[in-house]
Amino acid sequence: MTFNNSLLLLIKQNPGVDFNDLLAKITPRYKNPSSAKSALMRSLKDMTSFGLIKREGSKLLITDKGLASMSIEMKDKLVLRLNEEMKHPLSSIDDIVRLLLILSQRGSQDKDLLNNAKENSSFTISDIEELRKEIRAKRKHLKRMSLLLEQQIEKLKEIDFNDSAILPFNEEVAERIALFSKGQKIVVETKDSDVLSKIPEHWKKVGTDIISVEGENINLLSQLLAGLLSAKAVLYLPGLKVTLMAGKATIVGPYKLVKQFSEIKLSEPSLVVEEKKVEENSARTI
Repeated sequence: MTFNNSLLLLIKQNPGVDFNDLLAKITPRYKNPSSAKSALMRSLKDMTSFGLIKREGSKLLITDKGLASMSIEMKDKLVLRLNEEMKHPLSSIDDIVRLLLILSQRGSQDKDLLNNAKENSSFTISDIEELRKEIRAKRKHLKRMSLLLEQQIEKLKEIDFNDSAILPFNEEVAERIALFSKGQKIVVETKDSDVLSKIPEHWKKVGTDIISVEGENINLLSQLLAGLLSAKAVLYLPGLKVTLMAGKATIVGPYKLVKQFSEIKLSEPSLVVEEKKVEENSARTI
């Protein structure tokens, strides 16, 4: 609804309302009172010149022309929209419910709006009841499909079908990569200049952007990648493919391997700290 029509509705619902009362009602819509006052003065001036409202002293009243203008607006913006949405109701459930709520709320306060809706609507209560029956039937069908999908998911797990997991790429995932690989060779493909600039030359295949590491170097590589928040690369682990993009790691492979990767037990932070302390103390002693 336009601002002018919103004002018309307020004036119709509050016959004889004055400028200050209207200002109090619209001020919350604006950042400051002065903006609200300017907008209200402009609109009232325009509506008075067009004969939509009239003044009796400080009182504001809507005219027949104003009522007609408001009715047209209501019909165009509400009833016609409902008529259109009811042509394909199942795909417009949210809009239909929202518009019906507006119609019932405003219609209970404004008899003209309600009468206008009755005269121009192309649907009835029976049509809405029919729509509700269709929704209930669809809900039963979706529930049945959900149960069937649940059964199929379990069967796909049993046959070790492909699965995926998306994790934030951080030091924990980097550690999982190293632990999962168990020292076996992994291959990395990347065109990311930041990554390539930090990789030792002997890890790269000559003349390519392919990186190949194994043993302890896997942990070094994965931690290096974790330190690059925007790293873009594809890692080929034994049986798994890990794509790094926008700070996320997408793991793809057989269900059992993806599950195994996700459930790898990581080092206890406290133990790691203790080990570092022991190493530092040993170094000082030496």
